[in-house]
Amino acid sequence: MRQEAIMFLFKGDFRVNSTMIHGVQYVTFSFYDGDKDLFQKVGDLISDSFQASEPDEIPNEILLDSGIASEKE
Repeated sequence: MRQEAIMFLFKGDFRVNSTMIHGVQYVTFSFYDGDKDLFQKVGDLISDSFQASEPDEIPNEILLDSGIASEKE
């Protein structure tokens, strides 16, 4: 049996799923009561990915050992 993916877009969205197993019908209800809708969440993910970060400081010994830097005389 193929299950369709249904996503909740807005606060208050709900979904009803009905399944028959051995002659007994099971009904489930799913409600979305989130603080943000899907578009706000995706926007937050995109803007967070553009935030600058501090690069790791590489000790001079590693640069010397790998041949990237040379000692000043």
